[in-house]
Amino acid sequence: MKSAIFSSAIAIFATLATALPTETANNLVPRDHVKQVINSSAVVNIREDTPDTALGVSGRGTVSRTDGKHNFQALVKFDIPDGLTGSKCQLAFAYPSLFDGTSQIQVFSIGDANIENATFNKRPFRDQFKGTFHVGWGEATVVDGSGLTFDCPVKGAKAYEVVSVGDNNDVIWDAPWGGLRVNVL
Repeated sequence: MKSAIFSSAIAIFATLATALPTETANNLVPRDHVKQVINSSAVVNIREDTPDTALGVSGRGTVSRTDGKHNFQALVKFDIPDGLTGSKCQLAFAYPSLFDGTSQIQVFSIGDANIENATFNKRPFRDQFKGTFHVGWGEATVVDGSGLTFDCPVKGAKAYEVVSVGDNNDVIWDAPWGGLRVNVL
């Protein structure tokens, strides 16, 4: 009886695994098509519970929300090198150190890359919605990739805001090797 149940469970898991999409139209470009990876140069966490306190540059990005409040959001800066004009860039997210709850995050471009002294109450304005990710171990899955691919900006700093989707959610990553990155296609 136990072996029959075990065999049935294995068959169900195998069926489910083959049914999972390996890539969707909105998903990320495969790694072997990425010409260059630009990792974050600074991460600044901002916290709703201490809205006027600058937390400074951190080696760890934190995005969370509990019961509709207690928001932690991350401002992520990239130093875009010269010579990318005419190329496409794409935002991607990978390798969190912790995720729990909805495990979903949204990314927005922000109006200023001077984020080092930002607070929850004093931060650059959100400019454009870029996309939504579902975070897991390894590469995040794209839920909405409508703005993730764009013309690479000119040389200089560019920054993004990463926020929680849903309540009772935590996503934490160690920068610069994990979290939000820019792929040059």
